[in-house]
This record gives sequence, structure tokens and C-alpha cells, in this order.
Amino acid sequence: MDTRESVDFQPLPGSDALRTAPLFNPNRPLPYKKMNTYMVEGGHRKYLENPAYNHYIHMHKVVVGESGAAALIGIADELKNEALPTYLDAAGWAYAEAGLASRSISTVERIELIAKAEMMWQQSLVNGRALGESYDAQYRYGENEGHRTALNLAFSPLLKSIVVGSVSSNVMQRVLRDTAEIAHDSKLSLDRAYATRDIDAAAFHRGFLFEASALMAMLYMDDPRYVPLPATARADTGYFHREQTHDISLINQHWGEIRKIIPVEIKSKASNRDKRRYHALIIPGKLRLSIDGVDPRDTVDAFYDLRHGQATTKQSMEIERLSTQLREMLRLYQLGVTPEGLAVHSLTRFHDAKTVSQSFPELMVNHPKIQYKKQT
Repeated sequence: MDTRESVDFQPLPGSDALRTAPLFNPNRPLPYKKMNTYMVEGGHRKYLENPAYNHYIHMHKVVVGESGAAALIGIADELKNEALPTYLDAAGWAYAEAGLASRSISTVERIELIAKAEMMWQQSLVNGRALGESYDAQYRYGENEGHRTALNLAFSPLLKSIVVGSVSSNVMQRVLRDTAEIAHDSKLSLDRAYATRDIDAAAFHRGFLFEASALMAMLYMDDPRYVPLPATARADTGYFHREQTHDISLINQHWGEIRKIIPVEIKSKASNRDKRRYHALIIPGKLRLSIDGVDPRDTVDAFYDLRHGQATTKQSMEIERLSTQLREMLRLYQLGVTPEGLAVHSLTRFHDAKTVSQSFPELMVNHPKIQYKKQT
């Protein structure tokens, strides 16, 4: 049996935390009565009233250097005692990114920063579930039922592996299984959203499943030189430095030395507006991350069955196809030209889509529309 199909019973930090979060109580009072101010149109600006979060979200969406790492630690220290999941997620990523970037401190100190990130994400899950259960569906789905936060926890072993300079196949495949479990839970939520005609919930979970599918396809490549991570909290928002927005950071590393970071943006389908706006590699989920038609649930099922040793021959072949196709898109994207003046001194490398679009024409602006199968 291929190691990527093996079944094991070791802890899975992301899916385990997602499952157990409802069993814990928040460690401080939650602002239930104030949530309406965050849930109206433009409510995201309310979060910016926190100076530390405002500073964080205005930073460029690229990996920081030593001075930036120190600033991130200060931001995280300011946000760590907040109650809202948005602040705690940002604090977690600030600690985690500082752990990756702080080469001047010891490995033990860097690992301690990532451990702090895990604590922030765990508390975010607990608080988010409490708010969701006590408030209403709008907040619950807006904060994704904890799936994105659980994904951060699932990838924390890879963050630590990069820091210690040893990314093993075993760790990558364990993260793949954890991601498959989280995606499976999101898929069940998508099923419920379709059954109840909850449009907002369905939109969130479709998008999340495409992103999870891309992460799993990259992990399936099983190449320790290229380590996929969910994008940081600020990189994943469309506010400020919008052209730098991305969903996934693919870390090109060698024994813990980060050589470059390839930003990837996942869209169900790429509009002309998206192609003009984003400098990250755009992956159209319906076309490039789907097994049957346009439904991400089929891809999620395939990876879930693979990790449980139950994948059919067709599922295994489709996973190979998706992974190989994605590898080629990443290769061609890196042959593109870096836009002038865009984070030229950062390890995060943006490129134009001229080269990759020659083989994947859906990335061309004004490309003829592609007809997709109707989703049921």
C-alpha cells in the first residue's frame, strides 16, 4: 500500500480541535450584544478600531524580514487577550509568521512562537463556536464554523518542521490526512446548506473546499522542497494591498532555509476582474480542482477515501491528474515576469500570467467563457 494511503491513529491537531471545541468554554466573557456591529455591510471596518489589528491588516501581504517579525510579535502580544476569533486568528498568524522569519533567535524560541500561535487558534475555535451557537447563522458562517482556523492548526506541524529544518514525508502525509478530515466535515456542512437552501453557507463551504483541495493536491506531491501553507490572516483578506491577496503560500525551502514563497489564489472560476486584480497564481477550482463536473465534494471525497485506504482506481487516477496539472501550473507561473515595484525585496514572488496562460488559456483576460455542468 502506498504510504499516502496508509491509515494511522496518531493525533490530528486540526480536526481534533474542530471536533472538541464545543466541549470547552471561552476563557473570558464574549461580546454577544455587540456582534450586530460586526455583521452589517462594511462591518469589517469595526475590527480596524483595534490599533494592533489595524496595523496588522495594513501590512503588505508578503513574508516579513527580521524587523517585520519583531513588529508581528508586538502585534500578537496586543491581540492575544482579545475575545473575538478574528483577532485571535490574526494573533496566531502573527506569532507563526514571526516564528518562520526570526532567524536571529534560537530554534527553541521560534518553536515557542508557533506554540503560541496554536494556543491562539485553539482559543479562536472555542470562542467562535460559542458565538455561533449563541448568536445566529450569519455570524457562524461568516466565521466559517471554525474550519479555516482548524486548517491553521492542521498545518502547524509543517510550520515547526520548517523551523527545525526537517520536513519529512511522514509529516506532510499526516497533514494531508488532517486536512482531508477537516474538508470532509466542511463537505457535510455544504450538504446541509444545500438541503436548507442556505446560499451564504453554501458559498463559503464551496470556496473552502476548493482551497482545501488545492492544499491536498500540493501535499500529495510529497515534495519536502515545496511546503504548502494556508495564507496568513492578512494575506487572505481583500482589504488593503488587494493585488497581493492570496489563499495559499507555497514555501520553497531547503533544510529550513526559505528560498522563496509562491502565492496562490483559489477561485471557483476566474473572472476578468480577478485576472486583472490578482498577481498571485489563480487556480480556477471548477476547471482545475474538480473530478466530476464542478463540485468540489467529489475531490474531497477522493482524498478522504485515499487517506482511509478506500480510494477507487478512478479516484486515485483523478488525484494524480489534479496534482500533476497543478504542479505544471506552478512551474509555468514562476517563468512569468515579476510586476515592477511589487514587493521586489520580499521572498514572496509574484509573477504575471503570460507564460502559464499559454498552456492554461482560462487565465487569459477576455478568454471565451467556459460552460460548466450544472451543480446539484
